[in-house]
Amino acid sequence: MEAIVFLITSLITFIAGVMAHDLTNIKTRKYLLHSDKIKKDLSFVLLSDLHGRSFGEDNEELIEKIDKLKPDMIIMAGDIMTAKDPFFSIERGVDRSEVLIQKLAEKYPVYFGLGNHEQRIKWEQWKYSFKYEEMIQRFKDAGAVVLSNESVRLEEYGIRLSCLCMPERYYKKGSKGLHESDVERLIGKADADSYQMLIAHDPEYIPTYAQWGADLSMSGHYHGGLVRLPLFGGLISPKLEIFPKYAGGVYHKGGKRQIVSCGLGTHTYPIRVFNPAELIYVKMEKEQ
Repeated sequence: MEAIVFLITSLITFIAGVMAHDLTNIKTRKYLLHSDKIKKDLSFVLLSDLHGRSFGEDNEELIEKIDKLKPDMIIMAGDIMTAKDPFFSIERGVDRSEVLIQKLAEKYPVYFGLGNHEQRIKWEQWKYSFKYEEMIQRFKDAGAVVLSNESVRLEEYGIRLSCLCMPERYYKKGSKGLHESDVERLIGKADADSYQMLIAHDPEYIPTYAQWGADLSMSGHYHGGLVRLPLFGGLISPKLEIFPKYAGGVYHKGGKRQIVSCGLGTHTYPIRVFNPAELIYVKMEKEQ
């Protein structure tokens, strides 16, 4: 009996130690992609699901890691702030996001795609002390190019960068699914003549993003599945799906690529096990 108690206690202590490490340490994951569509090489850092956290004062630890990578640009794939959090106010999260954008925009172009938490301010406006439009303007004034069902052309690289912001119903359990026609209705047709990049916060619809024509889609939302297990990957999705297919990593669908970030923060349930906060660096090289 004592041996069993010792083993259980040791396991709990071990898991607690892993979780404490994964919540406070950032792992940099690097990906190399090639395409004959791009005009010149480029690199970018992908940030997702920070949820108002700060690694060091004003995120100085996160910014230091980014600076060491020397990216050409920053892409934010949503939920940089939190619209529902029991530990600190929403306003504090927005303030932190604004400061982070400002510090990054002093050095890099910053492209900000909205996640469900940024959009929740619009969906449930009556709950908040500030307006959605005010938040977006603050992020723009801080230096970000904020994209909501919009696109920008990065002519130097031969890239069209788009951001899909889905209506709230697609994030809910039991949603009937997102189709190519839905994406087209929201952001128009993909650009087949450019390298089409798509910020789409929810990875559940990765096959649809590929069908639409995204050469590279970038998502987050699942926080790596909270707990990551060898062979199985992420444990659970926000819709309570066990072992979700696209919890984190690089995927290939329909000849296209998809990157899903395991994210940097948490909300509501501060859990990350075998799943450290993740900073993604992508190097894209022109294929000859």
